[in-house]
Amino acid sequence: MKVEIKNEMIPLITEFVAGFPLVRKHSRYRRELIKMLSEQHNKVEDQRIEMVKEYCEKDDGGKPLMKGDTVIIPDANMQKYLEDVAELMKEVYVIEGGNNRELIRTMRTILLKFENQEYEGKESATYDYLCEQFKIDENEEDE
Repeated sequence: MKVEIKNEMIPLITEFVAGFPLVRKHSRYRRELIKMLSEQHNKVEDQRIEMVKEYCEKDDGGKPLMKGDTVIIPDANMQKYLEDVAELMKEVYVIEGGNNRELIRTMRTILLKFENQEYEGKESATYDYLCEQFKIDENEEDE
């Protein structure tokens, strides 16, 4: 039993599940999922910042050159930077069973609980993505 979540989906998922009205066990496991995803998001953001530092223009002291609040990435490096960031965002964060088995089961239950809710736009896409990743249409015995 495992769940794979693309890095690019983490902020949407975190915001989405935070809006569910939950209590007790469901609320605790939602908080645990948000904590895990937030930690991964911070790691991804740190990696992105390192990429910015790698591709940006630097002064004689090696510090990034800024234009206002923005780091300057020269046109010659921009395409490679964008490719590297896109690759990072497509990487997946894996939540394995083991210690997270109950979290995965509980999140499946939560998603099923909100199956008849109407969603629009990015919320609809996020809900569908979560259902796919948590495999709510599959029996647990199939795993």
